[in-house]
Amino acid sequence: MAASMPRTSVGTGISQEENDASSVGSLSDIDHFTNAQTVGRATASDTTSHFRLDENQVLAAETPILDAASDGLMAQGDIPQTPILREGISTSPSNLETQIDNLSLQILLKQVDLERYSIHYNQEAVKQGRWKGWRYGFWNEVNSGLALGGGITSVANRGKYLHKPGGVRRRTQEGANIVPMVGSIIAASAAGGEFGINLMHEFQAHQRGYGSNQAKQKILALRGEINGLLEKRDSLVRVEASDPTLAGRFEIDQIEGRVLRDMRDQKLQQFERFHLAKRRQYWFQQMQYLFDIAKNVTNAVGCEQAYQSLHKRHRYYNGNAGVLFVVSGGLTMVGPVASRLFGKVMVEQQRRSLRGITRTDEDATLAQLKSDHAALDQLTRSGKIPAEKVDVVLNRSAVYANGEKQFENEIRKSESANARAKLVATQNIGAAQYVGGSKVASGILFILPGYDSRYNTKGFRSDRATNNDLFAAAVVGLPATTFSIIDTLRINIQGEIARQKQLKAGTHPSQLAKKRLQELDELEASIKADMR
Repeated sequence: MAASMPRTSVGTGISQEENDASSVGSLSDIDHFTNAQTVGRATASDTTSHFRLDENQVLAAETPILDAASDGLMAQGDIPQTPILREGISTSPSNLETQIDNLSLQILLKQVDLERYSIHYNQEAVKQGRWKGWRYGFWNEVNSGLALGGGITSVANRGKYLHKPGGVRRRTQEGANIVPMVGSIIAASAAGGEFGINLMHEFQAHQRGYGSNQAKQKILALRGEINGLLEKRDSLVRVEASDPTLAGRFEIDQIEGRVLRDMRDQKLQQFERFHLAKRRQYWFQQMQYLFDIAKNVTNAVGCEQAYQSLHKRHRYYNGNAGVLFVVSGGLTMVGPVASRLFGKVMVEQQRRSLRGITRTDEDATLAQLKSDHAALDQLTRSGKIPAEKVDVVLNRSAVYANGEKQFENEIRKSESANARAKLVATQNIGAAQYVGGSKVASGILFILPGYDSRYNTKGFRSDRATNNDLFAAAVVGLPATTFSIIDTLRINIQGEIARQKQLKAGTHPSQLAKKRLQELDELEASIKADMR
């Protein structure tokens, strides 16, 4: 009996698999953390700039009574024309505008940090080696090749003696079972090795600060910092609204605040996409490796039992072998489906754990960012605001447009990858059903003569029935094993062709990540140069 193990496309990344951690705390814990980052008055150490006070300015943060009084006047709409320094920040028109602009730039810098971390996380988490797919594919090809060799030997040896079963060469037939057993042991070892390599990469990512829980805590902290800056900016914009002479500036600053929030939301959602994709990839691969180990081990033991039936001259062992072959075939059929389902379950768990980070941003969409950005551009070009403010906002509008395009391209690529993933998954599942089903059929043909007492005796009738059934089992396995060899080769060749096309077009994920990181470095330098 020769047994074959199918290649299930688990070695080269999620784009070829699906293409396919614990909570950070309760919502109340996250609220507490976020509020601690964002709520409260700014002190002198928090402020971006310090300005000299004159006799008409009052440091409200150090005089809570006057601060409360000014709040009351603001509520009544009776705001004195004399500028008031609230929360340690001057509200004179020039200083107020400078501080709002600087806060906008600080928010952009934090968003750059957030996106940069997300990209590095995407590179470091569940890292896939250059030759992972070829390496794992090679050992599966060795397994299938040995299984095919054993199957051909069995067909040739038993086929010669269908009408004279006593002539079957026992030593040859023993070898026909040992050869695929060795192949299955090699394949199981390869799956165990890849499982361990993934664990090692997971540990290395954690050491570099890109572990799953570490990443969620990092993003949560950055979100808190961004929200804190947004709150400071909103407080200044509210002061700006109290001065009729700043009406034009107030309107544009208000809309720009919405754009900044939309950008924050999109960057949080970007991390969520990266994180969920990586978790799905990791758990799918690990579960598939476990299935590969199980199906290869059971197949190896089944081959050993088939060998024992010849070596010990007791056909009962054929029944044992048949049961193990059926189990191996069943695992082959179930593995791709169960692995994907397990990956989806784990992703849903991770999605729930991320709600503490993105729950206030779940309704944000790219359409909202586009709408707010368009409103900002329209107002900027309306001629209702000071020219110097127009220049500042137009410069930042280019940043917003770049981010908008980046998010749009990323979402489109994600949708395209998901479509390819479904096609590949369908192909892999279909191949597994065929190969696994053939293994089950072969196993049944072993069980029939092995456990039927009528065939566990010496004699022409029992010899011929056993030889015929085991010959048929070997015949059934040959086309499935051949298909497995061809399909594994197809998967790797198609993956390599796609990779080379991406590299040539400059669209390989590593190239896109490198390019975007360079853009973020340039953007960061430009933002810092604009800060006053």
